[in-house]
Amino acid sequence: MGELFGLPRRLEDGLILRWATPEDAAEIAAFNIAIHSDNPNEPDEFLGYWTHDLMNGRHPTTHAEDFTIVVDESNGNKIVSTLNLISQHWTYEGIEFGVGRPELVGTHPDYRQRGLIREQMEAVHAKSIARGELVQAITGIPWYYRMFGYEMALNLGGGREFFWARTGNYKPVDEEVYRLRKATPKDIPHLMKAYAAIIPYTLVQRVRNEALWAYEMNEAHPESPYSLSPYLIETAVGNIVAYTEYRQWGQSFVVREFAALPGHSWRAIALFLTRALKQQADELNQKREKPINAISFNLNAEHPVYQALGRQLEQQRPPYAWYIRVPDLPAFLRHITPALEKRLAQSVLAGHSGTTQLNLYQQQLTLVWENGRLQEIGTYQPNSIGDGDAHFPNLTFLQLLFGYRSITELEHTFADCHAKEEAHILLNILFPKRPSFVVGLG
Repeated sequence: MGELFGLPRRLEDGLILRWATPEDAAEIAAFNIAIHSDNPNEPDEFLGYWTHDLMNGRHPTTHAEDFTIVVDESNGNKIVSTLNLISQHWTYEGIEFGVGRPELVGTHPDYRQRGLIREQMEAVHAKSIARGELVQAITGIPWYYRMFGYEMALNLGGGREFFWARTGNYKPVDEEVYRLRKATPKDIPHLMKAYAAIIPYTLVQRVRNEALWAYEMNEAHPESPYSLSPYLIETAVGNIVAYTEYRQWGQSFVVREFAALPGHSWRAIALFLTRALKQQADELNQKREKPINAISFNLNAEHPVYQALGRQLEQQRPPYAWYIRVPDLPAFLRHITPALEKRLAQSVLAGHSGTTQLNLYQQQLTLVWENGRLQEIGTYQPNSIGDGDAHFPNLTFLQLLFGYRSITELEHTFADCHAKEEAHILLNILFPKRPSFVVGLG
């Protein structure tokens, strides 16, 4: 198992915090279903399937020992709280970095308000950092994870709807130029190439190697939200032009992934997909009381397909957000220095020299530039709270760093966020607002 990070550890009131073992899988799965289901009378069984996927030894990065559990020794060693860590790699403008994703975080109602999640978060944070992961990321309930050093700093979800019944949306064609077919394991190289086609449109993206594609397609339980059923879109002679991944949910087909290869029309391919899914809907609707009547493009706040289909899409759904934690901000900035230097070189401040002081109130950083190169990331001691070229309250700098908000937007939202003129120009160049599309590994 390697480093245990101080576990097992005895807590108050007869509770013990330890790493899980494969023998705990069934109880943890049942616990997660009970705790996380929206309706106790209609348990969400997929939570159990997902838990078993993470603990059965077949997951590429996560095993039973990556779960923490708190057991009550005085109550038959019953599990009363648990969470886990899912390691993965993301890219920042093409620069790869490790990410630790805590998930399935829950405590039995009778044991809440005792700091059990904090104890477990400290353990998985330590494990994540020991693995060299520069960032931790989590999806979760509002505000809560701010207590553990997280800031909402990347869009999560969001999308737009396509209704076939809307005038002009559905126009049959005499002969289709493309065809849709389900991808097989032999198609993984094609999927990897198509997945990479979205890179120019996104700041942050998850790395997916062949093993990860194979796991998501073939090993994950089909009812897990993290199983994958991708399709390829190809010409009549078999030339691949795009990929997509969708599933039927309620009265919609939910498109979770979509990308066209360079040199091919996003609009032509997207319109073909709407017709192909209309044909599938017509077949399924013959046996349904409530018909499938729409396509939900669940592709974040911004995506090329939204531009391709334009006003044919409607009912924009605003995104939620990923919580992001960067425990060593200077280390992450050093890691992405090539991206920062490239942005500077392509800007009106090319060849810039100077020192920029960033006052994060509880932490101060200096960016030392010399002829367009970031020579040093250091610190400084402010003489007053106003010392510095730019000020960022709490963890708002992470919103700028990950392209979630611009410096102007942050200044507008937070009265104690402001930058001097040259720093404002520089920060706009170094950290432009940009969309990200992260399909997290679960």
